[in-house]
Parts: sequence; structure tokens; C-alpha cells
Amino acid sequence: MNLSAEKNEIIKWVQSLDNPVLIEEINKIRNKKSFDFEKEWERGISGDELKKRTKDFLRSLPWKK
Repeated sequence: MNLSAEKNEIIKWVQSLDNPVLIEEINKIRNKKSFDFEKEWERGISGDELKKRTKDFLRSLPWKK
């Protein structure tokens, strides 16, 4: 698919949106001036921390045997 066709598909999709939350999220992406990698890096978590949090979350679910 060429670039023009892809743009048209995106435009059609955006025009079909009626959820204001999705539109706001798209606007945030569109209006973002730059990406601060260092700031995002500080907000990130390690793989080990992710694994621990995932295990804790799964243990907290009401599993039935």
C-alpha cells in the first residue's frame, strides 16, 4: 500500500472515532513536541521488577481451583 492510501485509511479511521478519550490521546501524540528519552528512562522499570509485579498481580487474582 502506498503512502497516500495509508494516509487515507488513517483519515477514515480517525473520522469514524466518536470516543472523546481516544481523540484526546491522539491529540496528545500529535501535539507532543519532542520525546525526552532520559525522562522516560527514569520512569521505566527493570525486567526483574516487571516480573515481580506481574507475579504479585497474578497471585492477587481470585483464582478458583
